[in-house]
Amino acid sequence: MSMQKKLSGIIPKYKRFPRGYEFKNFEGQPEENLTQTGTPARVTIPLRQGFGNEVAPIVKSGQKVAAGQIIGRDDESVSNPVHSSVNGKVVEIEKIDYLGRETGAVVIESDGTGDWQMLEGHSSKWEDLSAEKIGELIYLSGAGSAGTAGIPTRFNSSVIVPEEVENVIIQGVGSQVHNLSLNVLLRGEGLSHFIEGLKILKKMMAGAQFHLALNRSQKSLIKSVSQLLPTDDSINFFTVPGKYPVERDEVLTPLLLEAGFPYGYCTANVGVIVLDIQAVLHVYEAVVEGKPLIERTIALCGPGFMEKPHVKARIGSSLEHVIKGEVNADKNLRFVLNSSLTGESLSDSSLPIDRTFTTIIALLEENEREFLFFVRPGFRKDSYSRTCLSILFRKNSRMFQKSCGTNIHGERRPCIFCTFCEEVCPVGIIPHLLFHYVEKDVIDETLLKYKIFNCVECNLCSYVCPSKIPVAQRIKEGKAKLLDEGCKCPVPSVVLKGVEKYKSVK
Repeated sequence: MSMQKKLSGIIPKYKRFPRGYEFKNFEGQPEENLTQTGTPARVTIPLRQGFGNEVAPIVKSGQKVAAGQIIGRDDESVSNPVHSSVNGKVVEIEKIDYLGRETGAVVIESDGTGDWQMLEGHSSKWEDLSAEKIGELIYLSGAGSAGTAGIPTRFNSSVIVPEEVENVIIQGVGSQVHNLSLNVLLRGEGLSHFIEGLKILKKMMAGAQFHLALNRSQKSLIKSVSQLLPTDDSINFFTVPGKYPVERDEVLTPLLLEAGFPYGYCTANVGVIVLDIQAVLHVYEAVVEGKPLIERTIALCGPGFMEKPHVKARIGSSLEHVIKGEVNADKNLRFVLNSSLTGESLSDSSLPIDRTFTTIIALLEENEREFLFFVRPGFRKDSYSRTCLSILFRKNSRMFQKSCGTNIHGERRPCIFCTFCEEVCPVGIIPHLLFHYVEKDVIDETLLKYKIFNCVECNLCSYVCPSKIPVAQRIKEGKAKLLDEGCKCPVPSVVLKGVEKYKSVK
């Protein structure tokens, strides 16, 4: 290793992503400050959070519990334990409708205290811990539920075991319209904790190659990270353009590894684990500090919030508790989870937050047709066709920030074969062609020929369509009809791992 490399840090490699779309200068971006919500009077803890199956409750109504205590666990199925996030008493164990799925939940009344129960065996000298002990701490903390396939341990926290992991990708790309700020997560000791978390994961999955990908616009952060990363070439460092949806597993994995991807399967099926920055911080907290996953940092975004802080909230807190005092009460709003394009609508203010929350977006509900919209110059409109005047203004212009509401479709018109959807498609299929076949109810092998199952349902094709056609919705319907007719997703030529376990995660 040269002295120059040691002094200047690791120089990241740039990965070009020719497709996708970069969202620039949208209103409602989160502010780079972090606040702590108070301890809620009551929490509702879903018994399924993140990757894995629902677990069985191991507490009873009337029982006293401590923050950090495991209240649900199932070592036999692919799952991860869940914990009480507050000190208090169990008042009810019930079934709730949670994000479109019925799941069990434990309702706990808090006593108002804020401390928590630490994991046994954690150590600031984690280098002295065995890989097996590290895995146990990650599992028992609940951090093993991170990502779309979990973190492999000797428990059933993922569909594969640590020895089967060939590549680990850590991403902080942030390609959504609104994103959690890495500057907030990695402020102060956060950056050193993240680096330590990376090293902890490397010890547990020693046979895997590690890859770190950051948004190329984060120049200051890239410089800081490059100076702290190990200089033994054990971690490949990349920068990528923040073009949506590059952070999706199915897009980022083939981009970084320069290999094909088995669409319809998860990354773990090809020995790849993809995690975000906050997941690595949770790993550090579990192993070094002994902290179970009882809190989550969430960015409040969108024009519907008066202030847009990052908040650290106890899991199980209601949506109302998290956003209290921040909402513009004069506006008709729609709250969306994690993504303006694909996120779940949060219509119930009593809905509890869980480990998967990253952003809560408050969009302006726009149901009325705009008068003479077609003659307006579009200072605050976003357009892939570059026909709006907003294209003339710089990314950081605050005067003409692009509006962000729910009325993105407008009136539907016939397809003009502009091929915009084809240009942005992250997986290189032809969305408008698939749309026409499904629209005409041609549900046969033709859809397979044009790789309909490669669609990752990012909804970008619908967003850029100048004719306002719900292209993504029709493609999704086409896939469902093929499955109903007994047609299965094509089996890839690569050797897959843990497929049956993955299928068991319902």
